[in-house]
Amino acid sequence: MAAVLSAVFVVAPAAWQVWAYTSTESGTLSGGSGERPVTAVEIDAGSADVRVTPRSDRQVVYQAEVRWALTAPKIEESWLGDTLRLTPRCPAVGAVVESGLGCSVDLGVTVPAGIAVKVTAGSGTVDISGLGGTVDAEVGAGQLRLTALRGPLRASVGSGSLEASGLTSPQADLRAGAGSALARFAAPPQRVTARAGAGHLRLTVPTATRFRVTARAGTGRCDVVPGMDDPAAPGRLDISADSGHAEAGY
Repeated sequence: MAAVLSAVFVVAPAAWQVWAYTSTESGTLSGGSGERPVTAVEIDAGSADVRVTPRSDRQVVYQAEVRWALTAPKIEESWLGDTLRLTPRCPAVGAVVESGLGCSVDLGVTVPAGIAVKVTAGSGTVDISGLGGTVDAEVGAGQLRLTALRGPLRASVGSGSLEASGLTSPQADLRAGAGSALARFAAPPQRVTARAGAGHLRLTVPTATRFRVTARAGTGRCDVVPGMDDPAAPGRLDISADSGHAEAGY
C-alpha cells in the first residue's frame, strides 16, 4: 500500500527554534502491507520515535506524524519475501531520519500479534507492547520501552536506557553497553542471557524462580540474589558484567 501524505502549513515564530528556518510544515503519512501476506516487520528508525502495538487481523498498518522544514519526510516501504521493511527518510538531509535537521517522524505501527518484529534505532524512543512473536530491538542513545511481551526477546541499548515490564518471554537476551537496563519478568523464563558493558543491568523474576546460573565479571560486579542458583533447575541464567554492574533478583 503506497504511503499517503496530508500536510498543513505552520509559520514558525522564532528564527532560533530547532528547525532553524522561518517556517515548518506538518502532516500525516499512512500505509502498510495491504492484502499482501506478511510474516515479519523490520523498522530502521534512525532517530524517529516508534510505537509498535498488536492488531487483530493479518495486516500491518502504520501512521506517522511528520514535521519538516524543506522537503517532506517519507516512509520507505520495501519487501524481502514476506518481510515488510519500513524506513523513515528525510530527503533533504540524506537517508535515515536524524534529529536536529529540520525533520521529525513519530511512527505508529500496528502488526498481527504473533509476527516477528525487528526495530533498530539511534537516538529516538522505541515503545513495543503486547506482542506474542519474536521481538528484536536495538537502540543506541535513545530509549527502549517494552511491555507485556510474550515471545522470544532480544533487547539491546548502547548508551541509552531499556525498561521492560510484564515480560512472559520464554527466552530473553538483554544487553546494556554504557547505558542502563531494567527488565521485570511476570513469569519465570526458561533461559536468560544478561550482559552489562560499562553500564548497569538489573533483571527481576517472580519469587522462588530458580536457575542454573553462570555469573562472570571483569572489573565490574555481577550479583545474583541468594537462593536463585539451583544446579537442578530447568531454567538457565547467564549473567555477566565487564566494567559495569549486572544483577538478578526477585
